[in-house]
Order: sequence, then C-alpha cells, then structure tokens
Amino acid sequence: MAKYSGKPGKKTGTPLFVWVIVAVGVLAILGVGSFFGYRILHGPTGTEALPTAREMPSLPRPDLPAGPALPESAEMPPLPQGPALPQVEPSEPPQLPEGPALPEAEPAPEPEPEPAGPSGIVYWAGTVHPFQSHIVQPQAGYQYVTALYRVVNKSTATVHVDHHLVALQYQGQTYYPYVWASGMDAMANRRFLSPVDLAPNSMTEGYVAFQIPLGASGVEPAFSPQGLPAEIEVRRVKMEELPSLAGPAPSRPVR
Repeated sequence: MAKYSGKPGKKTGTPLFVWVIVAVGVLAILGVGSFFGYRILHGPTGTEALPTAREMPSLPRPDLPAGPALPESAEMPPLPQGPALPQVEPSEPPQLPEGPALPEAEPAPEPEPEPAGPSGIVYWAGTVHPFQSHIVQPQAGYQYVTALYRVVNKSTATVHVDHHLVALQYQGQTYYPYVWASGMDAMANRRFLSPVDLAPNSMTEGYVAFQIPLGASGVEPAFSPQGLPAEIEVRRVKMEELPSLAGPAPSRPVR
C-alpha cells in the first residue's frame, strides 16, 4: 500500500516574472503607438499656427506700361496698316418701271332678291282615251274611259297631287274616278296617278279611269289641287307643251 504524504507537491506552469515582462512590453507598445498617433493628427509639438488670409501681407502690384487712351467716339478706329471702312451713304429705294394700270374690277352683280312669299305656276295637261275591259263591264248606257294626267310644279311651294283631285266634265256634269275601272286600267300596265307631294321643279304623271255616258264626246279633264296659296297659279297647257317645262323624274309616291 502507498503511503500518504502531507507535503504539498511542486507547482508547474509559467513563472510570474514572465507575465510581468509581457505586460510591461504591451504597455510600452501602446504608449509609443498613442504618441505617434497624436503627432500625426496634431502635427509636431512646438510649431506655430499658420496665418489666416487677412494676416497675409499684401503683395505689390506690378506697374503696367501706359497705353494710348481710348477714343471718345463710338466709331471703330481704322485697322492698322489698312484702309478705313467706306462709309455707306443712305440711298433711296430703286424706282420700278411703271406698268399698265390694272383694269378696274367690275362690281359683282347683286343677288336677285328671293320672293317674300310663295309664287310660281303649276302646269298640268290631260287627255281622255276610251278603253274596254273584258273582266268588268260598265253599267247600261255607260262606257269606260281613261285619262292621262301630267303635272309639272314650277312654283316655290310643294303641291299635293292625288287621283281624287281630278275629274271629267261633260255637258255640265262632273264625273269622278271610277274605282273598278281604274283597277282594270292598272292591270293594263298603265301607271296609276298615285298620291304624291310634288316638290318645286319636279313632275308626276299617271292614268285615272272613269265611267261616263255612252257616246259622250268633247269630254274635258279637270284638275283642282287643294290648299295652295292664292299667289300660285294653276294653269292647263297642251300635252305637247309639257316637255319644255318638265323637271326631274316623277317624285316618289306617298304611301
């Protein structure tokens, strides 16, 4: 069995004086570094501050040689060793040769005054022709006839044309359009006088059938437009006179 000894054993490690030397060296390095840093930032000790701009002595200005005085006149002096610029005298504008006088323009003609109210003439013509129908027969003692009407509006107003406004005159009697006969007339490819509002400078035409006494001769067509101003004249002319008065194609019928 090993014996127990009460004496302390020997300590191992770095001696204390080594740590003292290391600490002194570190302090020396820090002190030297701080000193050199302060010198770098604040400059060397014992130096004077630089003078300000106001404290700087003023330097003497050099004396320049005096040159010739500037001319009092605002005109430019002549160039050295050269001729002076020529003075241009103001001249009058050139006179152009006189040419022939322009012809005086004729005054434009004054526009014709428009009529204050409606005016003009409504021309119409009518011719009567007999015809027979194999479908519908006239009453005893009567015959069928068809009348061609042409209307030209040379007025400033719109004229309404309708087959109800036409008639035939015979021996003081007035005969109005016959419905069945007008239907047969249309079936014969004759254009019916359809209702239309006839504008100024336009025309229309069509057929209307009647039933009149058998053997009647000298039958006169009639046309009586309604609602026209008194200033507009309604005049009947011969059928051959209408081509020189006719306007555009027949107007579109009113439906």
